[in-house]
Amino acid sequence: MTGSEDLGGDLQAIFKLENGFTGTNGGLQQGGRLFGRQAWVGMSSTYGAVTLGRQYDSVVDYLAPRSLAQSFVGGLEFMHPMDNDNFGDFFRLDNAVKYASPDINGLKFGGLYAFSNKAGDFADNRAFSAGATYSHGPFTLSAAYMRIDNPGDGAAGALDGSSTSGDATFHAARQQVWGVGGAYVIGPATLGLVWSHSRYDDTTAVYRGSTLAPAPTGSPTDLSFDNYEANIRYLITPAWVVAASYTFTDGSYSNASMHAKPRWNQFNLMTSYSLSKRTDVYLMAEYQHVTGAAGTIFSGAFIGGSGGPSSTSKQVLTSAGLRVKF
Repeated sequence: MTGSEDLGGDLQAIFKLENGFTGTNGGLQQGGRLFGRQAWVGMSSTYGAVTLGRQYDSVVDYLAPRSLAQSFVGGLEFMHPMDNDNFGDFFRLDNAVKYASPDINGLKFGGLYAFSNKAGDFADNRAFSAGATYSHGPFTLSAAYMRIDNPGDGAAGALDGSSTSGDATFHAARQQVWGVGGAYVIGPATLGLVWSHSRYDDTTAVYRGSTLAPAPTGSPTDLSFDNYEANIRYLITPAWVVAASYTFTDGSYSNASMHAKPRWNQFNLMTSYSLSKRTDVYLMAEYQHVTGAAGTIFSGAFIGGSGGPSSTSKQVLTSAGLRVKF
């Protein structure tokens, strides 16, 4: 639900409340929150918008759209392993103040700061991010950065870590994500490339399916992921689109006693047919294979939206559905 009020002098009051629920059983997502996707108010003008509340970070706003996980034909299943870069917008930031610029000759930029709310330690469980997108003709280029200190340390900060259904997918001393991506339109086809780097310092737990698993080595561990994605979207007709992507993720984790390099290969296919401007039917298929992770919590392949990790290094997921936008 969105709304605005004209305040005169090119100024508007704006708000958005967005609920997330599971289509199969109607249960609330985002840890059972009523408006778990977004809940914010703000002011906008020709100089941009300032909003306050539960919001997406700049990686989601500017860089993630270069991935199929955030395109109109992608979805949760297309996100990178464990959504380590938040391209699948698995989490949102609470207590956040955000600025979003207007379109300035093809350039859009913005930034966000999410407060800790912890007395005596304002840096604990805080977050900040910034990003930009530039479009000119058929070409689009995007970049973004995000940092969270002690994500999930308590329920009152930027990331709720009060339960396994909270926002904190990784419990670490520091979480950072940065990357660049681009897209080029050639007739009915859109070609995309995106790279992201995620780093987690002194990780103690990782979200795997419905539980928080201990760190891969059983002690605080430094984790990093480099995600390389190539994708294509093709309009067969104005109503019928097909899309495909390939992602290679180069992982690394280490502590004083060991070092390992798990690697993920994932292939995604999707087709969608629009029955109207609001309604479409879709079919998706994904395949993931992980190597170099034997004997660790990463040994089982785990496609986003699959419900849980595989008992082997490979996993296949198919899904079909009817989608109505409102």
